[in-house]
Amino acid sequence: MLIKYFEYIAVILSVCLFLIPTITWRLRLRLKYLQKLTRINVLKRQQRCEKSVLFSSDILNRAVQKLYFSKSPKAREALIYAVGGRVSKSAVFFAESQPMLALLLSAHENADPSYKKMLKQKRLWMNTVPYCIYLPIMARLMFDHKTLMQIIGKYNPKVLRKNSRQTLAYYQYIAACAYLFDGNMLSASQSASSALKTFQKIKYSAEEAETYLLLAEIYRISCVNDIAHTMLEAALKIYKAQDLKLLTAKAIVATGMLLLFENRYEEAEKQYIQALQIAPNRSLKADINNQLALYHIVQNNPAKAQNFALKAARIHTELKHFFSEAFSYQLLGQAAFQKKQYEKTRRHLKYAASLYLKQNNFSAYSECLYLSAESYYKQNKYKPAESQLRHILNIRQKQNNNFHTANAYSLLGLIYLQTGDYQRAKVLFQQSLHLEQNHERCEGLLVDYANLALLDELGGNIYAAQNNLKIALEYAKKTENKDLIHIIENKLKPLT
Repeated sequence: MLIKYFEYIAVILSVCLFLIPTITWRLRLRLKYLQKLTRINVLKRQQRCEKSVLFSSDILNRAVQKLYFSKSPKAREALIYAVGGRVSKSAVFFAESQPMLALLLSAHENADPSYKKMLKQKRLWMNTVPYCIYLPIMARLMFDHKTLMQIIGKYNPKVLRKNSRQTLAYYQYIAACAYLFDGNMLSASQSASSALKTFQKIKYSAEEAETYLLLAEIYRISCVNDIAHTMLEAALKIYKAQDLKLLTAKAIVATGMLLLFENRYEEAEKQYIQALQIAPNRSLKADINNQLALYHIVQNNPAKAQNFALKAARIHTELKHFFSEAFSYQLLGQAAFQKKQYEKTRRHLKYAASLYLKQNNFSAYSECLYLSAESYYKQNKYKPAESQLRHILNIRQKQNNNFHTANAYSLLGLIYLQTGDYQRAKVLFQQSLHLEQNHERCEGLLVDYANLALLDELGGNIYAAQNNLKIALEYAKKTENKDLIHIIENKLKPLT
């Protein structure tokens, strides 16, 4: 009897063996398509949003996968909305069963309330893999630099690697952000490069483009401008291919910043104007106005800089974007400094510094203190200038802000140089130089070598002065700043 039906059984088994993989393949193919569609539509909806929002391909993929394989009618409804770019119903669906996933989905529409809840459950988030990496990611998004720096060093990459390569890639990205914030360019570039390779492999294009932008900033600060341009072009290519106007505008602004850094002023201004024309919301337009204010400060046109910074400040104050508002007032302080309105300079900087301090942004806070000290120095008020600079050095205990610490040592050296204490000035210049050498900041290094050359010249050591100026000239050439090159060459001529 069994032999009689053997042929039928064999045919049925053959059909099953063929159909099961085919059905499974089709289900997975459809799932991948829905995940891709969700990511694109969520990104497009976020382009019009004035609020801070999270974007994570991994979180959206997880949510879509769980909804796709659920038989619940509510899950189907949530999936339809998610594919259309609306994840609020998905957040409600997962609220009881998976609250962490729900909270992160909500952050795709408004990050602020989600982050406040995460801070209340800080210990839980720190110890839950793979969701743990979203606490520092959200901290960076909300400009909470203190929380970012406190948490990021506590994670063990080996543990994260065991979970998934996606989790490790996000960790490497946010670690690169922390290294950049702390001034460690080498570690920042290594971490960002590792993250980029993984994002490319798993085809997370949004994260890939964001990492390109991060690498562009790292290379710009490190004076490797050609690679910075390559990174920006790669990010722009991704954003333009997906017609993401807000992110395209942000990449164009970053290109303008790089061109400004290279003293290609006309090209930089064109980039800013182009970005302003395509920017889809007021928040980004205000950010671009801040950049235009910076452009005019570099061009030594404080009146125009003031106008752009005031426009930006009004919008950011209305939207309660305190970090950007602080930057606007910092720019207003710089414009007043150029006008030699030193009391007004310090008033604007004091307000900006207070906003930065509320966000625990000690880097920007230190920069405001430094500019304020510089205004006192210009008025020959050395005691209050020194007090501000000493405060920057004390802040270093909370965060290793190498750039501002080096600047503080350098300006303190100039104060002692003016008061005739050459030995103390030399020690301070050397301390600044040591910090700048650790992170290869070209402009800081050329200033320190030029200052040491001046001390050598005053002390009658012409040979040492000549050598220090030659090194300063090498760094000036790296910055491609023709004015700086010309100044140092003129100083070098009489010594040779």
